[in-house]
Amino acid sequence: MTAEIKQTDHRYKESYTKDFVEHWDDLIGWEGREAGEGGFFERLLGAHGVETVADVATGTGFHAVMMAKAGFKVTATDGSANMVTKTRENAERYGISFVDTATVDWRALPDKYGEKAFDCVMMLGNSLTHLFDHESRRDALEALYRVVKPGGIIVLDHRNYDRFLDQGYSTKHQYYYTGGAVEVYPAELNRRLCKMEYNFGNGHVFHLDMYPLRQKYVTFLLEDAGFINVTTFGDFVRPFPDDVDFFQQVAYRPTEEMEETRGGTINEKVAEAAAGKKAEGVAGVVDETKDYYDGPADQIYRDIWGENVHIGTFKSKDDSLQDAMARSNINMAEGAGLKASDLVLDVGCGYGALARFLAEKYGCRVLATNISDKEIAWGQELTEKARLADKVSFEWADFHDLPYTDKSFDVYWSQEAFLHAADKRKVLREAHRVLRDDGRLVFTDILVRHGTPQADRERIYERVKSPDMWDASDYAKALEEVGFTIDRQEDWSENVAPTYAWVRGQLEQRRDEFTRRIGKDVVERTLDALQFWVDSANAGKIGWAYFVARR
Repeated sequence: MTAEIKQTDHRYKESYTKDFVEHWDDLIGWEGREAGEGGFFERLLGAHGVETVADVATGTGFHAVMMAKAGFKVTATDGSANMVTKTRENAERYGISFVDTATVDWRALPDKYGEKAFDCVMMLGNSLTHLFDHESRRDALEALYRVVKPGGIIVLDHRNYDRFLDQGYSTKHQYYYTGGAVEVYPAELNRRLCKMEYNFGNGHVFHLDMYPLRQKYVTFLLEDAGFINVTTFGDFVRPFPDDVDFFQQVAYRPTEEMEETRGGTINEKVAEAAAGKKAEGVAGVVDETKDYYDGPADQIYRDIWGENVHIGTFKSKDDSLQDAMARSNINMAEGAGLKASDLVLDVGCGYGALARFLAEKYGCRVLATNISDKEIAWGQELTEKARLADKVSFEWADFHDLPYTDKSFDVYWSQEAFLHAADKRKVLREAHRVLRDDGRLVFTDILVRHGTPQADRERIYERVKSPDMWDASDYAKALEEVGFTIDRQEDWSENVAPTYAWVRGQLEQRRDEFTRRIGKDVVERTLDALQFWVDSANAGKIGWAYFVARR
């Protein structure tokens, strides 16, 4: 049954008058909006293997049209009948056909389209802020969860109200609402209301009442609805500065296996981790470490770690991390049986240092993939400077749903990336699928050992924004279940503590410099978090394993 809809949540329907809706595209500025997004949503959906999309806050249909043009099967809905009418007009103007268009309240979507109907639900346009009641927001997101297929995603955006409330209103007017002849500002702003005024300069002035939702609260709402592995972008990039105009939050509905498995299994640990984060959200606990690594941490790790961002293999206490990381690359490659004719898929490639090493040392062709546009851009720049662009190419891809055909690669390579996977078995199945017969899966990953107390697990997970981390035996079992034969399995755990101790030592030495750049509190929190990882590794709670497995 559809949840009871509070009359107070209907105020947005009254605000979107026919006159306002006729002006709405002047505010959006379709060409400017498309340029500002730079294909972000199309790449995101493509990387997740999305075919069916529900744009459930379609407005005048900008994203519905863009997604349909990109080849997705789009259903466009909105709570405002005037918006839906305009969407149909715009679709006709662009020669676009949708699967369906309808006026539907979010909480009625399961009744309209059924359970598990779409690969992706998009809730864009700062739309959740139209609901002023917590339970209404909760009911809306639970309804969206129900219409997403297991393993599918939700994509939601909202203004950076944190900045509004903490620092006052400002906007770059670059990514959203790019129409040039409209003046937009909050006529009233407090922690319970943001009344935006839209002055079109022709005597037409309109207002919208919105609830200023903070970013972490929206993350909590997504997790409370059942979604996992929430990833937050700021103006389509991550990590992002504090002054972004909009946040984009992406989250998964767990696979059926994850939803159904009970009794202490690996997948239950994922659910427990999500539950723990929910509890923190209810209690209002701020995840400061997570904030740090989404933001100014990039400066620390790019400057201290450099092009290579991995665990190093140390021979002596006097080794630099850069030398130790180069040794790790060599050790991994020596066990992989690489040939110059190999085509290598490097997932979670970071800045592409490993890809360049394989191309230069072994003559391999490497396709380096990542979900960070920022890292890909710098990786391409470094590769061009190294004159290796003929051997190394970069693409945006998510290892949960790789956009490559079966049996495409000779080698699948990953260094300390699987810990970020929401569904590690799915990632391993994807690796098996894209490898050719007798192809090799070569990877290292950071482990959390069995028997580690849950409180320690949560603190470890938070630092790297991981939904769950496995032990070596978990990987060994999953590899065999997926269909791999393990050729090599080695324990390299002794290198974890020296790696993070080295990074911490460098940050300590450059404390004054980084305090000026990113603030004293951030530096102190980072030093504490790194020390916890060092202590946990020395206590045998954090490990590091190397695997070579054959298809």
